[in-house]
Amino acid sequence: MNDLSVTTAETMDPEAADSASFRHLHPLSIILKSVAAIGQNLIAMGVLYFSVFDQNIVYAALAALALLAIIIGITALIWSRFTYHVGAKEIRIKSGLLSRNNRSIPFDRIQDVSLEQKLVSRILGLATVKLETGSGGSEDGKLDALALADAEALRDTLRDYKSGVTTSAAEQAVAAPTDIGSDEGTPLFTMDNRRIFIAGLFNFSFVLLAILAAIAQNLDFLLPDDFFNPWYWAEQLTEQDVVNGLSFTAQIAGAVGALVSLIAVGLGSGIIRTFIREYGFRLDRVDRGQPGFRRRRGLFTLTDMVMPIHRVQAAILRTGPVRQRFGWYHLKFQSLASDGSGESDHSAAPCAQMDEVDPILAETKIANVPPDLDFHHVSPALWWRDAVILAIILSIVSIGLGRFVQPGFYALILIAIPIIAVSVLNWRHHQYALTDTQLFVRAGWWRRKLTILPIRKIQTVDVGQSPLDHPLDLATVTVGIAGGSPMAPLKINDIPMTTAMALRDKLI
Repeated sequence: MNDLSVTTAETMDPEAADSASFRHLHPLSIILKSVAAIGQNLIAMGVLYFSVFDQNIVYAALAALALLAIIIGITALIWSRFTYHVGAKEIRIKSGLLSRNNRSIPFDRIQDVSLEQKLVSRILGLATVKLETGSGGSEDGKLDALALADAEALRDTLRDYKSGVTTSAAEQAVAAPTDIGSDEGTPLFTMDNRRIFIAGLFNFSFVLLAILAAIAQNLDFLLPDDFFNPWYWAEQLTEQDVVNGLSFTAQIAGAVGALVSLIAVGLGSGIIRTFIREYGFRLDRVDRGQPGFRRRRGLFTLTDMVMPIHRVQAAILRTGPVRQRFGWYHLKFQSLASDGSGESDHSAAPCAQMDEVDPILAETKIANVPPDLDFHHVSPALWWRDAVILAIILSIVSIGLGRFVQPGFYALILIAIPIIAVSVLNWRHHQYALTDTQLFVRAGWWRRKLTILPIRKIQTVDVGQSPLDHPLDLATVTVGIAGGSPMAPLKINDIPMTTAMALRDKLI
């Protein structure tokens, strides 16, 4: 691993030796960054071609070549000024063109190391190393890009350091490459294409429509006037004889067909999105260094990350009424480690049966729900109190609009029916249970979530009352977990005040 080796020369002065030990990223990283920058400017070049250059291919080509030369030149200059050094106990990174930055990242502060390979990187045999120290919301150090073998060796070096295994720089320099595949064995969980397809069916998404809308807005000068005006399309539709001449049944069939097409697009988007993210999903147990879970997944961008088991704070099981009917669950871990994919929790088994979930939970010493565990319901005020407020608001709005604008607005009160029905279902599925070692909290009807929290991982327990809680002597218990989301903390809503205080005493 010459990228990890340390140059030693007794005849060199310390400053020169220090400078010589710094290494550049792989030269092919210039190509990677240039390709990414060019891709980000394709739309701008298209706009210039149709507007500024008036579709003159010669001017557009010259502008494209000039842009390409500038991008490659700046990228090469940045590459030449970015160097790194792997020492015995720290990683040092020097960067910056005009303002130089010299960052030191001690091994002791590095909490997680993950590898990422985008499509072009995989073709070129490169990988990006992301280092996280926990000081911010994302990675605190990034080496983009190294040869895959060097990236794997760097991660193994950090693993060995965490486990107390030390290797001299000279031994590292002559050692054979340590393949990350040394962790290969019987996986804890894998997903084939059939399983990914099933997961995609439950990940309904309109991301495809959003992408097409974004493209259309950037190229709106090529579209007809009022293309994004819904009233324009409604007027055009009502003026078409072919539509007005259809029977009422045919019009209803057309509306149903449009709805079915919209659902099909949502399902297709969900399946495509799931394939891109979860392709080749594999979860392994890693014992080298700190014991943890190693997860690999991705079609175009392959991510390879290790989550230490001791940093797992809670287990989360997500499902839904249809998904649960067929026995499918999505296992996630709430962890102090960050997830480079942007998810708030670590996905450990996106589409698994319960007998596949249990062995993964066993690795974390978190027990699944015992078959004889009794769950407690929260107060019915969780649904009827909000239902009363909603009914009052809708009644005032519908009566006002129906009397002074259009009588048809009286029908707005009917909106309360499905909303109240969902509120009742959410109340029925909001439950909690407590054992000697764990807290179990269920929430949601359509998007069902079961949080399994070891009591030893609890950081804080707050008991709060809103102005609407006081008359009913109810309270909400908020449980603080390290690494938890401040926007969506774990809550047990609307339980009697005496019960809330007793629960707090048991949890702390």
